Amino acid sequence: MSRVFLARACQILHVVALSVWMGAVGMSGLVAAIVFPTMRELDPTLGAYGGYEGDHALLGAGRIASKVFFSVDIIQFVCASGALGTIVLLVVTGYSLNTLARVFRVIVLCMTLALLSYHLLLFMPELQRLLNGYWEHAAQGDTGTADQYKDRFLEFHGTASRILGGLTLLVLINIVLACITLTAKDKATDGGAK
Repeated sequence: MSRVFLARACQILHVVALSVWMGAVGMSGLVAAIVFPTMRELDPTLGAYGGYEGDHALLGAGRIASKVFFSVDIIQFVCASGALGTIVLLVVTGYSLNTLARVFRVIVLCMTLALLSYHLLLFMPELQRLLNGYWEHAAQGDTGTADQYKDRFLEFHGTASRILGGLTLLVLINIVLACITLTAKDKATDGGAK
């Protein structure tokens, strides 16, 4: 396998990983925007939470959205690993950081990975702990304690939205930079790997 072919394959896989990543994050926001209003319209009473006197629509929509966001976090991790792996392989095979766009591409990818790491390793575990407390106490019919967990979770909701919005924007910038540098000639190797 030639170095040029490997470099091109890595570039394509890199863009694909970023595109799937952005699509997953974008769709998670769309799912939430559909599920929560729909549950409000349905105004359900959930049998598993029969003793809970609080908002069953929010509880049900939250259970669904939580599964969606967990799935999206898995997709984000896989796609981020793919994006990082392909850029590392590019550099190892001779991809030169000889232009400002290429350097900026690597910097933005590192920023995106740092924000994703914060989201997955520090932010989401606390959010999940609050959700689990909310669901557990709601299932026991302890409305007061369940609502305390829910209110604490809602305090974090704005931050969660900003993190996902930031990730979406950074991944979009990564895609644009990857496409801009996709066809740039590698001056350091006499027009070798692109």
